[in-house]
This record gives sequence, C-alpha cells and structure tokens, in this order.
Amino acid sequence: MRRSDRIEGLLIGLAVLASLIALPFVIMLGKADVSHETAASDAQLKTRHQVTATVVAPAPKPASVGDSAPITHSSRVNASWQLPNGSPQAGVVTVPAGAGNPGSQAPIWLDDNGKQTTAPLTHADAVTNGVLVGTFTWLCAIGVLAGAFWIARRVLDHKRAARWADEWAQLAGPEAVR
Repeated sequence: MRRSDRIEGLLIGLAVLASLIALPFVIMLGKADVSHETAASDAQLKTRHQVTATVVAPAPKPASVGDSAPITHSSRVNASWQLPNGSPQAGVVTVPAGAGNPGSQAPIWLDDNGKQTTAPLTHADAVTNGVLVGTFTWLCAIGVLAGAFWIARRVLDHKRAARWADEWAQLAGPEAVR
C-alpha cells in the first residue's frame, strides 16, 4: 500500500471522526435555539390577541392565468373588528380566496396597540426551527470537512500521478518518454 493511500485513509477517518465529534455541539446549538425561540413564542403569546374581522366590502376578482385558475389563494378586503378593549376598528385584512364576501368572517391577530400583526410563533415552530438550525449546522460542518478532504485528495492524486510518471519513465527508459 502506498504512503499516499494510507494518508488518504487517515484523512477520511479524521473527517468522519470530526463530524461525529461535532454532533454534541450541534445538538447543544439546536437546544439553545429551541430555548430562545420558545421564549420568543411565549412573549408573542402574551402580546398578541386573535380577533374576528367581518368583511364589509367584496373582494376584487382574482387575476387568472390561461386556464382560469386564480393566481393567488388570498384576497385583501376591507373589514371591521373590535379591539380587545371593545372599541371598533376598520381596515384592510387578508382573507382566504373565496372568503371575501360581505359578512364573511376571518381571524386576524393584533398586537397590544391594536395593530395587525402575524400569528404568534407556536412551540412546534420553535422546536422545528431548532432542529433545522442544528441539522443545517451539522450539514455545513460535513460540507466543510468533505471540501477539505476533496482538496487533500486532489493534492494526493497529483502527487501519485507525478510519481507514477517518474516510475514509468524509469521503467520504459528515455526513448519511451516524449
């Protein structure tokens, strides 16, 4: 077995070992992200309130493509709702396509100031995000290790080819090399 083959085997072993050693750190990072996102979810749940908006004007007809299928799955319509303190409010809300008829109701989320906002982050979303952060980090580490191994292998292949050419030249003699 050539020395370069032993080096290549050692490098692949080190790359696998490094990827396995990275796992506990990636798991810690994922857990920290879940903790951070869960805290954000809890804060959002305390400051966001769901109310029901009632559509007051019909939604515009959705644009369509050649086969008459709608391009969007939601519409922006004028609606009214009550703030958590009971005062009336009106504005434009987004409703699912087909729910834009006057009198239709749609849930919307408001912040503590009564302004529309997005739904709060759920705990399931927080866990999913943490798992994705950990997985993506580990895949990036594996990508870096694979890239480093690929570069090292290219160098080893180049040295093997040069050595093979030298040995061939010695075996065949000067008349065989052109």
